[in-house]
Amino acid sequence: MPVGDHIRAWIVLRILAVANAVLAALRFCLWPRRPRTIERIGVYRIGNIGDIVCALPALSAIRRAYPRARLTLVTSSGNPSLPGAKDILANAGWIDELMTYEPARGAGWLGLLKQIRQRRFDLWIVLPPGSASLRRQLRDTIAARMAGVRWGCGWRLDAVRVWRRAQSRLLAFPNEVDRLMTIVRGAGMQADEYTFPLPLDGVAARVKSLLREHPEILERPLVAIAPGAKREPNRWPAERFAEVAAALCARGSAVVTLGGPGDATLCAQVASAAGVTGLNLAGRTSILESCEVLKRCRLLICNDSGVQHLAAAVGTPCVSIFSFRDFKGRWFPHGSRNVVLQKWVPCAVCLLESCPRDNLCLRLITSSEVIENASAQLG
Repeated sequence: MPVGDHIRAWIVLRILAVANAVLAALRFCLWPRRPRTIERIGVYRIGNIGDIVCALPALSAIRRAYPRARLTLVTSSGNPSLPGAKDILANAGWIDELMTYEPARGAGWLGLLKQIRQRRFDLWIVLPPGSASLRRQLRDTIAARMAGVRWGCGWRLDAVRVWRRAQSRLLAFPNEVDRLMTIVRGAGMQADEYTFPLPLDGVAARVKSLLREHPEILERPLVAIAPGAKREPNRWPAERFAEVAAALCARGSAVVTLGGPGDATLCAQVASAAGVTGLNLAGRTSILESCEVLKRCRLLICNDSGVQHLAAAVGTPCVSIFSFRDFKGRWFPHGSRNVVLQKWVPCAVCLLESCPRDNLCLRLITSSEVIENASAQLG
């Protein structure tokens, strides 16, 4: 490995240490004393399905630490058309309020601060995205103080956008679940129990009825395949998913494809490759119903997408197919039973929304590799 990469990684570690020292000093200046009594807690976590599911253990740890406090989750999916916290936690009885907002700019930002001030939070815990910049976190720290929060914590920098490949080669990036639990521990709470309290009551009957319509599926070990992904660089070729589906069904499994309404055509292509033992549920099940389907599956095969985190939350092992657009390990599914397939390329950690090299890192992963690992997982 080039000596330059070691030097760059060392410099990055120093940058992170200084940046986090600045954040800690600012927080102490704004909130020198922690309140003795905590009656109202606001947790700030934005993002889509994967972001919210990865935050569930941290959120449940906060709830266990303050069982009688009023807990509000302040969140935004960034795009009203994309699923987010409301699709998972709308009926979660352990969260007292789900406060969702549209991306706040200008007057919208002032309106958000007003809503936060009205709730008079004693404790404000930020679970920031791993990609959040130092500038953004400094802004959010000051904004929380402007909103009248009595004590705030959670601001933390875990990576910088320079020398990304050196960071990914030499630095350890915990997956998102562990990173957020570390933030909760840093706030003085016990965060050793990893639980994913999904409100699945009431969806089992609907899923059971749906699957009963296809007895040929229930007679075989069930494998879920989720070929969709939000970002184009994360999408493994659909025809390879179809090859995997056909091979697994030939070996005695049945395949159910999962995804949103926009994935219906793609999932139908994969399910059709499985013949009579393939079932396409894309767009036919809610997020929580998809979780219930995953609970009944022996395995999930998927891209780097929110579905893998749903599977990890219900205890279903994954074979996850990863591009190398992001830092290694950051979005791996939580748990030791999962298999991640990923190939290093010279353009790794590009953070691009569109790949100019036709998703080279994904195309290096073959159908036979996925079939082999899936077969091993199925025993």
